[in-house]
Amino acid sequence: MQARECTLVGPNEYELSGFLRGRLGSAHAMRAPHPVGARIVKLDERLARMTINVHHWQEPLPVAVPPANAPMTDARAAFASIILPRAHARQWAPAHLQAKRQPNGDVAISWVRCARSGGDSWGPGEPPIGAPSEAYQLDILDAAGALKRTATLNSPSFTYTSALQSADFGALPASLRFQVAQIGANGATGLNSALTITL
Repeated sequence: MQARECTLVGPNEYELSGFLRGRLGSAHAMRAPHPVGARIVKLDERLARMTINVHHWQEPLPVAVPPANAPMTDARAAFASIILPRAHARQWAPAHLQAKRQPNGDVAISWVRCARSGGDSWGPGEPPIGAPSEAYQLDILDAAGALKRTATLNSPSFTYTSALQSADFGALPASLRFQVAQIGANGATGLNSALTITL
């Protein structure tokens, strides 16, 4: 979450407005509602950036975290061993998932990809793919979350035919649950977006 306006309204009290939610592919981490009194972390010029080389990903890294402006040898420093995933390299979750029953019984499923870079333009056209080729993994689930069908697709849409629905569910389902993720350059799937909808 980010806020466009942060106004000091009292001792240690700020009024936030103009919220920008789900920035930089973080929509999957959003929780609602946040409880009153929830702690927040202010990110400012004191934030230090760690330099992580490719061979460090998925490896235990010793980290020392001293108070602001204090050396790592400060007695108040906290120490930890952390393992960092390659979260910066994964594809962001698609947005605007839709599913609509067609007159012939088919279900038209569609979504919009979210670009890791170059996707903030307000002009016409689609956001950049961000990978050598466009590919998605679509999973169709039953009400209990069991996987019924997986499809690998080269465009942000899928026609779930009535024949496939009958094969998966025994009849045309009254509701549909599915999730979709973009496939990255390394062949790994990114973050999922999910939708459960009454047809």
